[in-house]
Formats: sequence, C-alpha cells, structure tokens
Amino acid sequence: MGGKRSAHMLSLSPSGMPLRYLLKKARHDRFERFNIVVAILLAGWVPSILTVWFSYTFLTKMLESRILRDRQTFVQLISRLVGDDLSRTQGIIDYYQTLPDISRILNSSNPQSAAQQWIGTTFYSHPRIDGMFLTGRDGRLIASIPYTPPMIGKDIDSSVWRPQAEKISGAFVSPVHPRFSDRRMVTDIVGAVRTPDKNIVGYLGVSVLIERIGRRLSTIQFADQSTCQVMDQTGQPLFTNDFRPNPGSSAARESILPKEINEKKQGNVEHGGNLYSFCPVESAGWIVVVKQPKNVAYKPVHDLVGRMAVLAAWLMVLTTIFAWLGGIFYRRQTEAARRIEREVIFNEKILANMPVGIAFVDPVSKRFSQANEAFTQMAQRFGGLPGRREITDATYDDVKIAPADAIERVLSFGTPFQLIEQPFQDEGGMTHFINVTLLRLQAADQTIQGVLYFLEDKTRDVTLRHELINANAAKDQFLALLSHELRNPLSPVIAMVGELEASAPRSAKLRQALEVIRRNVELEARLIDDLLDVTRIAKGKLQLSFEIVDVHEILRRAYEICREDMNKKSIDVKFELDAQEVHVEGDPARLQQVFWNLVKNSVKFTPANGRITIATSNIPDEIEIRITDTGIGIEPDKIGKIFNAFEQGQTSITRRFGGLGLGLAISKAMVDAHHGEIRVESPGKDKGTTFVVQLKTVAAPARAENGADGERAAIPEKKRPTSRRHRLLVVDDHVDTCTGMKMMLERRGYDITVAHSAEQAVEKTKQQDFDLLISDIGLPDRSGYELMSELRQSKGFPGIALSGFGMETDVNKARAAGFSEHLTKPINFDRLEQAIRHLLESTS
Repeated sequence: MGGKRSAHMLSLSPSGMPLRYLLKKARHDRFERFNIVVAILLAGWVPSILTVWFSYTFLTKMLESRILRDRQTFVQLISRLVGDDLSRTQGIIDYYQTLPDISRILNSSNPQSAAQQWIGTTFYSHPRIDGMFLTGRDGRLIASIPYTPPMIGKDIDSSVWRPQAEKISGAFVSPVHPRFSDRRMVTDIVGAVRTPDKNIVGYLGVSVLIERIGRRLSTIQFADQSTCQVMDQTGQPLFTNDFRPNPGSSAARESILPKEINEKKQGNVEHGGNLYSFCPVESAGWIVVVKQPKNVAYKPVHDLVGRMAVLAAWLMVLTTIFAWLGGIFYRRQTEAARRIEREVIFNEKILANMPVGIAFVDPVSKRFSQANEAFTQMAQRFGGLPGRREITDATYDDVKIAPADAIERVLSFGTPFQLIEQPFQDEGGMTHFINVTLLRLQAADQTIQGVLYFLEDKTRDVTLRHELINANAAKDQFLALLSHELRNPLSPVIAMVGELEASAPRSAKLRQALEVIRRNVELEARLIDDLLDVTRIAKGKLQLSFEIVDVHEILRRAYEICREDMNKKSIDVKFELDAQEVHVEGDPARLQQVFWNLVKNSVKFTPANGRITIATSNIPDEIEIRITDTGIGIEPDKIGKIFNAFEQGQTSITRRFGGLGLGLAISKAMVDAHHGEIRVESPGKDKGTTFVVQLKTVAAPARAENGADGERAAIPEKKRPTSRRHRLLVVDDHVDTCTGMKMMLERRGYDITVAHSAEQAVEKTKQQDFDLLISDIGLPDRSGYELMSELRQSKGFPGIALSGFGMETDVNKARAAGFSEHLTKPINFDRLEQAIRHLLESTS
C-alpha cells in the first residue's frame, strides 16, 4: 500500500500537474519555438537564398544580355554613321562609271586634258568627297583633284584597290592608305569604267579623308573607359585614341583583337578582361569595334547583384524591413534600366549636331517618336507644321514634304523612297532644294521597327552648280567677244597693206616691210583661229564637211603655203609619194590644216640647210603619211606630252621659237575626228622628228566621160559683164575697216557705198538700189542679222556677213538670217572677191 502511494507521488509535479503533461508541453513549446524559428528562417532565409541564387544564375545573364544587345545597337549606329560618307560616295562612283563620256575620255589616245577638265567640273558638285581621280586600266594617273602634275602617268598605289575593283561591277572601298598627293590618310572608292563590251578602259575613284570620319565620330559621347576603333579590310586601325588619322605604323595596330572578330564580323566577344562589341560597315567591309573593360561594362549588373546579396543578408537579420529594402531595390533597378535604354537607343547629342534632318516614324500610328532640331525646322519651313506644335505630337501626314503614300510603299515593300533636289518654297518665297529619303528600319529578327525620315538641304549645291554652268557660258561668250575684238583691227591693216602693195613704187625694202606686216597680221589671225579651235574641240563642237579628197593634192597645197619659209631657210624638201590608193573621206580644209601644221612645225624646228621628207605609202585599207625633218628632235620623256595643248617640250623652246603650242593638239583632235591616227617618232634630242598620220582610204571617185578630173575646174571662169559697175553696200561701225574695204573694192571695179549703222544702211537702200550687201554683225544700233533679214524681205538682194565671231553657231545664225556667205575677219580679199563674184553671177 505504501509503495503504490509513493509511485503516485512521483507522477505529480509541484504544481499538481502530471509530469508527463509538463514534459509533453515542454516538448511542444520547444517544437513551437522551432517552428517559429523555422518559419522566420523560411520567411527570411529562403526568399533571400532564392533571391541570391536567382540573381547569380538568371538575372545576371539576362541583364548582361540586355547590355550586350544595347551595345550592339550602339555599335550599329556608329557603323551606319561611318557608312554614310562611304555609301553616298559609292553612289557617285556607281553613277559616273557608267557614263559614256567617261569611257570615251579614257578611250581617247590623249585623255589627260579632257579628263582633267571633266574632273574639275564634276568634283565641286559633290561636297562630301575630298578628292577625285581618273587612271588608266594599268593604274597610271590621268587626272586628279588635288592636281598633282608629277604623278601624271605614274602608278598611284593602284595595288591597294585595282585587284578588287576590276572584279566587281560597282564601287570598291579600299583599305586606308596615304594619299599620293599629300600623304594624308584616305580611303579610295574606286569603280572600273567599262566599254559596252565590258572591257575595262580605266578607273574612276574618289577619296574620303579619314579625318572627316574621325571628326564625326569625335562628337559621340562614349561610356566610361570605352574606346572606339574602325578597322579596314586588312585589320589596319583608322584612328588613334583621339580619332586622329592613324599614320599606319605597325606599333599602332590592334594586335590584341580576338580572332573571333574577323570570323564573326558582328557581335560581342570577351577577351583579356575586355568586352568587344563589333559590327561591319556593310558598304566597305570595315569593322567598327567598341572596347571596354569587362568589369566596367557589367558594373551595373554586378552592383545590382551585390545589393541583392546585402538585401538578402538584411532579410535574414530583420525580415520586417524586407519590403522597404525590396522597394528601394526595385526602384533603383528600374531607374538604371530606363537610363541605359534612353542613352543607347537614341543619342540626342549626335542628332542635335547633324545638319541633316532625321526623324523616326512609328510604323503603326505614323507619329514622329523622335526627331532632331534640323528636321523640326525643315518641317516648319517647308512642311506646313505650325511653329507652336511639337514634332512628337505630329503624324507623317501632318508634314507635307514626302508624298502621302510613300511611307506605305516603304513599309510594305522595303524599297527606299527618295526625292533628289526637290524644290520647296519657304514662307518668304525662297526656293530650297531638298533631298528626301525614307528607309524602313528592321530589327535582327526582321520585325519592322519603323521608318527613318531624312531631309537634306541641297540648295547650296544646286546654286553652286548653276553658278558653274553660268560661268562656263560666260567664258564662251568672253572668247567670242575677245575673238571679235581681236579680229576687227586686223581687217583695215590687211586692206591697207594690199592697197600699198598695189599703188606703192616697186621698192624692194618697202615691199619687204609690207610683207612683214601682212605675214604677222595673218599669224595673229591664225593664233586666234587656233584658240577658237581648241575651244570647239574641248566642247565637242568641231564640225567637219566630209567629201572624197586626194591626200597628195592636199599635201602639195600645204607645201605651197610653207614653200616661201622653206626657201628662206634653204631647207631641202623631198617628196616620196609612193602611195597608190590616195583618196580618203574627209574635210579638205581641216586635213590641209593638219598637214600645214605638221609641215610648218618641221620648218619651224629645222635649222637652215636642213632637210624635210614628205612620204606616203599604203598599208591595208589605209594611207600612211610620214613627214620627217632633221630638226631639234624630241626628248623621250616629252614624246607622250607633245600633243597636249600649250605643250612645246620645255620653256626654252617656247622662248626660242615662239608660238602657243596649239597646232599639234588641234591636228591630233582633227585626225581623231577623221577616225585616223597620228603619232610622233624621234630618236632623241637634235636627231630629227617624224610625224606619222594614218587615214582610212576609200575608192577613187568616178571620172568624167572626157577623162578630166574636176570638170568644174576645167570650165573657164566667166568674165564679169562690163556693161555696168556693180553697186555694193558696205556696213561696219569700224571706220578704218570701211575705208580699207572701200579702197580695195573700188580698185577692183565696184561702186562702194559705206554705212556705219543699220539705220544708215536702211536709209541708203531707200535712196538707191544695190546688188549686194556686205555687213558686219556687231553694229551699234542692232545686229547685222536683223539688218539682213529686213533687207532680204524688202529688197531681195544677197548678203555677205563679215564678223570677228567665228564659231559654228555664228555661221548658222548668219545663214538663218539670210546671208549667203559668212567670212571671218581679218578679211581675205581674194576670198571676198570670189564670194562677191559668185553671188553676183548667181543672181544675174
């Protein structure tokens, strides 16, 4: 009984509660505390651990990927900026390399003069290029701007671009290299000029200075410790660290660039602790590379993950402040992401500093989401956008510049829309010429992002082009007026010389003096004609009258003209006219001018008691004319330039022998116009010279039945009827010219009446009848054309125009006005009398 009580007492606690309950409760309390700790740990540690784990595995990769994508977009914008200069310049080459004029210039035997003139005209129409050149198919320079005479005819490092340019039909952008004229670093955009049968006849190229590209890139604000570099096809960097042109030394090459850049061409690469973002310049084959230390590039991500780790630690210590720390973290993360997106997608500083108007149009709402200041101003000036309205509140249809349906075509088909130099008027009525371009913008996955809208004011370029055209027209007018003013004083001199020769006593000294005057006046007239011929040739307006002619006969005429000069120098002339087929189709006057120039040249440069040989021979379907002298010869390095205008080999020759150096240039142009060939041969200095002309032969003309050639020449000349003297009316405002003509023509049996203006001439025709009018063109009150037209209608008699204006257009205008003949001053009185007799006989 006592043992049972004792056992019962052990089962109770001092409070009277059973010990088993207390033990159970204690275990429950410990378990509850454990549950609370676990709950707190779960509430604090698990989210923190999960957050840290998620940050280091997924969030880091996601944000790094976003940074890489934004960097790639930024690099693409730089690539398009670099490609802007090159692609527009390639468009210039693509346009001009197919022009027939370029092929024709390069195909000519001496293209330098025409090529230099063409480049001088074309270069200044394109302000975004820094040089232009034309080379032969072997890469030797023909013409260039900047003009570099020592390099003419030499190779200009064509190995840099020629192997690639000849393989493609368009333009090739060369690696960077020093320019041949001033050693400044450039890239050449070169296109092969081909004939219609696809043969290369030469190359047309333009140069873009690397410093131009560097200046544009230097306006970009790059991120911390970021460097930008552009590599050409060979891996040569274009710039130093401050965007100055890289001189090309091997020490400056980016040898540490990963190989993946050359292999992938586009993307991002981590190498050597740096992050490289790169993108190709599509139009050139170059690569734009932006390098930044990896830890700097990913610093926003690393900072973010660090903050999240600190946040997790704070959550494990104090769960109650978790929401507050999380809010701070979210707010900071959102602000950082927005800041990066704004800076990368659209760089306000780039757009603000560009003179070209650029805007981005949303593809769905057609609203302008972004636009620079230049675009906004042009939209207000030409597009009807109110000045108070923001451009971002306007839609595409609100800006009346591009056609309304253009954006739909661009979005639907992807084809760029372009208007070149479209005229627009601003509010002040001033006309501006604008280039309008719409381009569809696509992402890497081909989704349409929107439309880029470009506006470029080309008013200055158009104005300069018109000024150049007007300047060229003024130059032609000046040459015509200069010719007229130079010729006018020569006519009375020739007339008075003829009068003195006819009436002066037969004194040898007097006749020698008159002959000197006549010869020098005729020489000055010849120089004027040469200058006008050069102008006609340069403008492609040399006109020829083709007929079948005898080359031997033309050679004899040329010899007769120069025979007196040969006799004065005791030059022996030998003819070896062995050719059997001697007829060619050509302009007899121009061919005589060619041979006269060649014979005169031989006489001029051959010393006294020398020898000149004129020989002909036949080769298949051609006749070859060789004019050989024993004169001063030509040095080997001067032979290639001898047919250039104003070229006489060296200055000492010009001082010694005189002349302008135009005769051979004119002769070559005229032989080329006859589809012939002219060349020069010389063993060297003081060893004589041979000029060789080759012309296509034709069948001899049919002879008359009586066997005589030139039936017209065999008919005896008609004598003028002596029943009455013919009355001629001479009109010229130059008094001395009228006096000389009156004396010469009266001595030849004509009654002459003089008038010094058109009104005087009309009055004299009312007082008496005339058989013929001889009139100057430039009269003080009105032109000779108007006078001839009036008298032709009222009186019906023929007229002869006398003028210092000798261009083809002047001759055509004279005939259109009613003149039967047009003679150029100074007057050849034998030719004038022949024309008078012909017209009087035809009217009688």
